[in-house]
Amino acid sequence: MRRKKISNLFGIFLDKWIDLKLGKINSKEIFQQILLISLFLALIATISNIAMQLSLPLIITTSAIAVFFACLYYFCRFKNYYYLTLNSFITSIFIILNLLWFFNAGSYGPTLLIVQAFVPMFLFFTEVKRRLLITFLFSLNTLILFFIEFFHPDWIIGYNDSRERLIDIFIISTLFFVLEVPLLYYAQKQFIAESLKAINSEKVKSAFLANMSHEIRTPMNAILGFADLLRDKDISEETKDNFIDIIKDNGNILLQLITNVMDASKLEAGMIETNFKTVAIAPLFERIYASFLTQIPSHKDIFFTYDIPSELKNLKFYTDELLIYQVISNLLTNAIKFTQKGFINFGVEAPESENPEWINIYVSDSGPGISKESQAEIFKRFNQGNFELRNKKEGVGLGLAICTELTRLLNGKIDLISDGKSGSKFYIRLKATKPEFSLIS
Repeated sequence: MRRKKISNLFGIFLDKWIDLKLGKINSKEIFQQILLISLFLALIATISNIAMQLSLPLIITTSAIAVFFACLYYFCRFKNYYYLTLNSFITSIFIILNLLWFFNAGSYGPTLLIVQAFVPMFLFFTEVKRRLLITFLFSLNTLILFFIEFFHPDWIIGYNDSRERLIDIFIISTLFFVLEVPLLYYAQKQFIAESLKAINSEKVKSAFLANMSHEIRTPMNAILGFADLLRDKDISEETKDNFIDIIKDNGNILLQLITNVMDASKLEAGMIETNFKTVAIAPLFERIYASFLTQIPSHKDIFFTYDIPSELKNLKFYTDELLIYQVISNLLTNAIKFTQKGFINFGVEAPESENPEWINIYVSDSGPGISKESQAEIFKRFNQGNFELRNKKEGVGLGLAICTELTRLLNGKIDLISDGKSGSKFYIRLKATKPEFSLIS
């Protein structure tokens, strides 16, 4: 109730500042809010100047400033000219400072208060290069205005009486208190949130590196250990074959781990490029099946199959063949990892047999299943939780996060069905026909 009252009091600006929005605002959004505040102040100043019947040049100046800020907000918000409007705003502040000084009673009016309250706030909250230089120029400009007023007081247009000055100063002070205090409150919360985020990020990074070291050493030790055992000339051929299978299985685990880390890094850096083309479903599935048939560990009793309904044997769909291959491969790798015995099956479904608009590619298994609580988090990075080695499962929790991001690049969606007790079925929903526009906002 209290937060609702505060929000009603401060209006739309506070919606960007309350705790629920922490960590979600970037510099561009903050700058847009500052522009709205500036526009609001200019409009209030114009209305106040008209109501108090102040000088015509001052009324024209504040009106022009309001129109200018409205234009800047339009180009920043709707045309994405962020840096152009940012630089224009900085330049305009210098011009406005000088105009208000001469037309609004100089140091006797609210201009100095506006500069002292607003300019530092603006420089602090936005991505402005050469802050020190801009601050120095503002200080120098203000100093020059003091000298001009001292030697040429007749150049300054003052108030008609002290009552006008009192009302003007009161309005400006009240507006800045109402608008600036919530912004400073937000800033404090933002910095606390960012600090905690940075600390947590360091902990996650350290734990991740520790897990990576553990994950790499485990298959490497197995590979080196069993490779060394192969030197023994007294072991049987059957034992040698078992050792070779173990080496091969651990080599696949190590390769998948390295591949996931590399893929996650590429996705983070935005280095994954898409190459959409028409892909035939049958040859794609045959390649995947042949590749994974040899990757199933020999000690696991798994029946591995794929299924293409007869009406979809000739199906062709529009996608990036490499990326969809990678998504299906990651899902199959997970299925093999967590399924000890039973089946693993992948296939395709479509609501229409002739030129379907959408298709579902699925991977199902008879593994342990995924609980309802975990299903909401499982597609996030490092979904295995707190990284404690004594509690962790095999892997570092990147595979499904990579699948999610790659599926988004394919303009699709990934989901799963599991009762949490036995078996899981992952669905990749893709548009089969060439899209007229991207489905990702």
